[in-house]
Amino acid sequence: MNWRIILQHIRDRKVPPMGLVPEPMLNLLASMAGLRGRFQELSNLERMLITLCHKEPDRVPVTPILCSGARQISGITFPDFALDAEKAARVYLDGFEFVGGDAVVLLLDLSVEAADFGQAMVYPERSTPQPDYNRPMLTGHEDYRKVKPVRLSDARRMSEFVKLCRIMVEKVGWRSIVSGFVFGPLGVLNMMRGAEHLFKDCLLYPNDVKAACETITGVLIEYVQAQCAAGVPAVAIDTLFASRSALPKDVWEDIEGPFAREISRAIKATGHLVGIHNCGDAPYFDAQIRSMEPEFISFGRLPDDCQTPQEMKQKYGDQTTLLGYVPTALLVHGTPKEVMDEAKRQIDVLAPGGGFILAPECEYPPNIPLTNAFALIKAAKTYGRK
Repeated sequence: MNWRIILQHIRDRKVPPMGLVPEPMLNLLASMAGLRGRFQELSNLERMLITLCHKEPDRVPVTPILCSGARQISGITFPDFALDAEKAARVYLDGFEFVGGDAVVLLLDLSVEAADFGQAMVYPERSTPQPDYNRPMLTGHEDYRKVKPVRLSDARRMSEFVKLCRIMVEKVGWRSIVSGFVFGPLGVLNMMRGAEHLFKDCLLYPNDVKAACETITGVLIEYVQAQCAAGVPAVAIDTLFASRSALPKDVWEDIEGPFAREISRAIKATGHLVGIHNCGDAPYFDAQIRSMEPEFISFGRLPDDCQTPQEMKQKYGDQTTLLGYVPTALLVHGTPKEVMDEAKRQIDVLAPGGGFILAPECEYPPNIPLTNAFALIKAAKTYGRK
């Protein structure tokens, strides 16, 4: 156990890397906090620790994954949120302090990495930044081998995200767990090539795609290491293509799986937690767990090998913490009562025994009212208590 690093984090009022703490000690701390939770309200951090140790806290933890949606509290524009770490931090803090939640998941948008590799971007005033689809960086399969590595110090958007991590870790302190984020190499290529072309290229020109993945992964490893150095206790890897709605399982395991494993190992080597975010249809839990051994999975649909939530809990509930999975469509079109009813259904099935965090299936939709974010918080406090 690296006491020097742990003590330094405690002195700085940061959450120490949990992977540096021996598992028996973590379990002891979780058990002691759980005992206290029978009589008193726990802190967000205690609640998350207990849940990640697969024990039951005083109530189910919850996060609305409120990212750019909190701009409506701060009055900050989409472009400023995307490009200015100070303003993005203001948005996240306003969301955390005004709406609440037990964890903060940092995400600017899915184009951060691609923009720094050279993809042309558009920054709408009223929507999330996106690639300029009229000017894709990769126009043919031969272009994959032309992707060049970038230095993190020269990567404006990734550097701003690392700065955001640093600010949020300092501002949030011990009040919550702050998670970093990285889009997987196929996700980055999707932003530079387009999904339809990328799907075909994975089947027709896999070695060209792998060559680009290798170049991108080298940069992403430096990127996640910088996030860890900024103090986030966990980093979520977005592996959207590891789902039935994207690629066949064996193709994903052959192309992105090994690179996802490298990124995960780089995070774990520093004692930090690895998460997965995958809001695709029928995600491949088994393949992703083999590749990345995540401490938590944020998901939007049942895994491809499960028919019911009960089966998912039985098959994977002991292997990783489940984070999800209130549908985005329900948040957009449903009433707060309907959102709370769905949250209750999920809590009743997935919360017993611990290892469950109530959350949306993806980022809280940025342009809808925050009413249903409050409904999620209320559902956890109303239905999630032991």
